[in-house]
Amino acid sequence: MNKRVRAHVNPLSITKEFHFEGFGNDKPIFVDVGAYKGEFMWELREKFPGYNFILFEIRIPIANKLREKFKDCENVVVFGGDAGLNFQNILQPCLNQGAKIETIFVNFPDPWFKEKHKKRRFITTKFLNQTANWLPAETKFVFQTDQEFMFNETLEYLEETPYQNITKFNKPPFGIRTDWEKAKVELGLDIYRMDFTRD
Repeated sequence: MNKRVRAHVNPLSITKEFHFEGFGNDKPIFVDVGAYKGEFMWELREKFPGYNFILFEIRIPIANKLREKFKDCENVVVFGGDAGLNFQNILQPCLNQGAKIETIFVNFPDPWFKEKHKKRRFITTKFLNQTANWLPAETKFVFQTDQEFMFNETLEYLEETPYQNITKFNKPPFGIRTDWEKAKVELGLDIYRMDFTRD
């Protein structure tokens, strides 16, 4: 009998730090935070074979499945654990090697509905203000959700950060829909999307 993987994991309960020496080259990088099945990055990798790819997945059993999925892909690395805690540890070495962190995808993250749980979200004012100190201004965040309230609250978070170049858009990036999005669209639900960079 397969052990059930928890749908939600509190990132604040995870304190393990991990590090990365980089890919050893200056190829541009796509990052997926909360990669889940990895289908989004799999298609993106096929469209952009000259790129490197970093996947974060907080649920360790799922991260292990992702490693198996991408085991033959030298331009893909998977990290299991809290992305927020380890973000600079993983991305800074790549920047030091001259690589461009082109886009960071945050696709359909856990909404953490309760007010007391909102601090567990990946995109917060505190996190963005911290990343603004070291991420290049041209690095783009792409945020997608099927929760309108979360989309609007994230816009409010952005008001208190340097990330003021905000663009709302309708179509999935590069024409790639995650399995989660496909399921929601089939139910007739709306998808809310934006990308943002800092000045």
